[in-house]
Amino acid sequence: MQKGTMFVVTALLLFGIALPLFAGGDAEEQADGVVELVIPHYKAGQNVGARFFLPQVERFNAAYEGRYRIVIEELPQDGYRDKIKQLAQQDRLPALIEGADHIWFEDVMVANDRVLDLGPWLDEHPEIGSLLIDDAVEYNTQGGKIVSLPFAVVRPIGLFYNETLYEPTQRIGAMTFDEFVASLGDDRIAFMTSENAWTTGLFLTSLIMDEPGGVEMLRAGVVDKVYDYTGPIWLAATTKLQRFLQDHATLNTLGAAYADAANAFMSRNAAVIANGPWMVNDFTPDAADKWSGGFSGEQVRGDIYPGNAAIANVMDYNWWIPVSASEREREAALAFLEFMMQPDELEAFMLAEGGTAPKLDVSPDFLEALAENPILSDLATAVNADTAFSVAVYDVMPNSIANEEFGKQLPKLIDGSFTPAEFLAELTEKAEETRM
Repeated sequence: MQKGTMFVVTALLLFGIALPLFAGGDAEEQADGVVELVIPHYKAGQNVGARFFLPQVERFNAAYEGRYRIVIEELPQDGYRDKIKQLAQQDRLPALIEGADHIWFEDVMVANDRVLDLGPWLDEHPEIGSLLIDDAVEYNTQGGKIVSLPFAVVRPIGLFYNETLYEPTQRIGAMTFDEFVASLGDDRIAFMTSENAWTTGLFLTSLIMDEPGGVEMLRAGVVDKVYDYTGPIWLAATTKLQRFLQDHATLNTLGAAYADAANAFMSRNAAVIANGPWMVNDFTPDAADKWSGGFSGEQVRGDIYPGNAAIANVMDYNWWIPVSASEREREAALAFLEFMMQPDELEAFMLAEGGTAPKLDVSPDFLEALAENPILSDLATAVNADTAFSVAVYDVMPNSIANEEFGKQLPKLIDGSFTPAEFLAELTEKAEETRM
């Protein structure tokens, strides 16, 4: 700690002024000798990610009782990344952070050597390194350093359908999109236009993946981002999206937020919804208070998209440690990363939220438990060696386009005020403005 900083801290303590949370520097060691890490995170409270994450934190705290303790401070998900940036500007970063705004992380944190290299730690733990997905390792390797923990689990995003409303004659992933349209008949899809139009964006992604060169275009866009949406792949996919929105959207689509789209599906007003495996938790008896109209989780099946395609992004930043963390903070943070990467924790994660760890030899107990959850089993077995994986459109668009403008302009695409070409031109213009 610098002398000037030491003087300020001492003065604040003398005058009884409370110090802010997340101050960089020495770990906060409790009277009982435990190193306590206070981590701001959105996976808390009612956030769907809290269902697995908070119990995992408690398991870690129990396993390391008397040495380390992690305390989660709840943050809203929408403001999480901006809060991390703010804490970085104030030199108050916590010792462990999950994810980050890509451009900021690379240009500010990585470029200025403010991120701990996890390479040496992984070299010391080959049992962890052997589980990491190659694409994730490559993406997280910057300048010869591993700047965040690469992923070991891929969580394919597909769709769910109510088999009492929609009865496909074969697996959806084995269909072409034309066959899928024909099989839908008058059935509805739970689309949305509010917030970031999540379910609609996922469906657009699947349409892009179905176009020749679409998968390659999206994968290439992760690194450099995409600012021009006027190309033939975007136009063909958006033209199809407009037809789906006009012919198969639920009646509440205009202005619908995620809660509205989910409610449409869980009230039998929609037969299909595009979403990730984390939604499986909404189909268990514990979530029955969300059901209405005769809906039951037992009616739900899962699959990937027509054309044997699934959305999955391992080309992303995961957990990372700022170099501002003290030695004791680093010890505690690395202990938590090691704990999360234990095979039994990875299996518990996949059973709770779905996904597959391609390099992990899973246990017989895991396979038995997976078989007891038909939806997760559906998603796991839908993927095969020929499945095409791609990132979502949200991963290639600038943040303001992905989180605001895409959903904001969708109503005009639905009511015909915009042709698909005009819709894409508007998004392109807004994206170019973000460069200025």
